[in-house]
Amino acid sequence: MTEIITSSIDLKKTLLDLKKNHKLHFIPTMGNLHPGHLELIEKATKKSGKSLVSIFVNPLQFNQTSDFKSYPRTLERDVKFLKKKKVDYIFIPKENNFLNDINNHPKVVIKDLNRVLCGKDRFGHFEGVVSIIYIFLKIINPDFIYLGKKDFQQILIIKKVIKDLNFKTKVKMLRTIRENDGVAYSSRNSNLSRLERKILPKLFQCLNAIKNEISDNKFKINDINSFKRDLIKFGFKKVNYLEIRKEANLNLINSKFSKCRIFASVTLSKTRLIDNLGLGFLKVKGNFVIRGKN
Repeated sequence: MTEIITSSIDLKKTLLDLKKNHKLHFIPTMGNLHPGHLELIEKATKKSGKSLVSIFVNPLQFNQTSDFKSYPRTLERDVKFLKKKKVDYIFIPKENNFLNDINNHPKVVIKDLNRVLCGKDRFGHFEGVVSIIYIFLKIINPDFIYLGKKDFQQILIIKKVIKDLNFKTKVKMLRTIRENDGVAYSSRNSNLSRLERKILPKLFQCLNAIKNEISDNKFKINDINSFKRDLIKFGFKKVNYLEIRKEANLNLINSKFSKCRIFASVTLSKTRLIDNLGLGFLKVKGNFVIRGKN
């Protein structure tokens, strides 16, 4: 039977005895659950041990108050969904009490990871992520945390928090779940109009086109600009970034083979959306992006 907990103190008491005999599998969410979350939840609940899902819309990681207020909230539906999936515990903290100690956590230096991609123009976003993840890890101290690859940059930052602050939690990183037209599931998709939703598949098509050209050794590093222009022609208001970077540290691709991904962020009307796609081992040779054998 699913237990709902709203107090950090009550959660600590519950987990104190539980963790003596069970592994704890944790999925942090901001609610408005979709099939992407379902993948994480199903993986967690199939493992031996206990599952815990948090629902908390974190105000610290929003750059604008309007963005925070417009974030979709479907708490009643989410709770029903989690009960149906037989999640053991749902943690729904109350904002004011939960954030009381937000300024007291140790500092984690994320400047290298925070200077690129979403960190470049979403000032304070990842600092907010670091703060909330630290609080969750301190209270819950899970054995495993489940995260989706759509938020790849965020995963690297969470890994750094875990490493730098000596938490024992292991990160389970799972594939991005997509709709039939290739669109990555996201809570923000519900903010789109019908017309905007019809435009959105072009983003994944763009990422795939880049991947295919690289596989055929036909992709020049400057070709990325042509794909940016195409996205604008398709109807995207803005391309925030479209970049090939190394998976390990988000550095730009160079003359040495490294496992890489193509990262993208676009804006449709007022909605900012992200996606990424694995490209395998790549390097730059002259003007061309060359794919390795692995």
